[in-house]
Amino acid sequence: MKQIRRIGGWQCWIDFYEDYVIKTPKTKEEIEENVSRYLRSINKIERLEKIVKTMLNDIKKSTKIINSSKIPKRLLGDVEFLEKGKVKQKRAIVLSEALTNSSNEAKELIKKTTSFLIELWKYGIHEKTFKIWSNYGVLDKRIILIDLFELTNNKEKVKKQIQKRKWNRPEKFRKILSEKLTNYFINELDKKLTIKNLNKYWNKNN
Repeated sequence: MKQIRRIGGWQCWIDFYEDYVIKTPKTKEEIEENVSRYLRSINKIERLEKIVKTMLNDIKKSTKIINSSKIPKRLLGDVEFLEKGKVKQKRAIVLSEALTNSSNEAKELIKKTTSFLIELWKYGIHEKTFKIWSNYGVLDKRIILIDLFELTNNKEKVKKQIQKRKWNRPEKFRKILSEKLTNYFINELDKKLTIKNLNKYWNKNN
């Protein structure tokens, strides 16, 4: 099938085809080039080595977390792990794009997304960055995880994030959503991402 386009994320090259994408992890040098450009722009180049090391480790750890879990592949876009660390997934609509629909449709997607975070917990998986608008997508009216390389299976780390309400960054959500929908999204996260739910659902299906 003919490749439509290629874009470069922080960790991977993403090749788009009609029905699927192929993600190829970047080399250390490629990651350094991207990250250093950003860090120079904010005068924090001294953080380069630590950030690059974390990103490379995240790819390895996240792959291991998925492969050791019983999570259904449909929740991850029918993911296939190919040679040389490449990943194939069904092509989805990134959540940030899907949320531009009407307010009622956006609210429905928000509810589905927050419930999906609990679904991941059932398999001992947590997406640790809360870049919800870009790391999740919509496929066949279902929410799926499209960024597979920023995961943790450390329940204590998840607990600390809940206690600190790490998702409470309205300035980030406002880049995508209105103030009203931003507040709605954060409120839904507050209701779902609780210690009580973590203890109730964590690793339940593994």
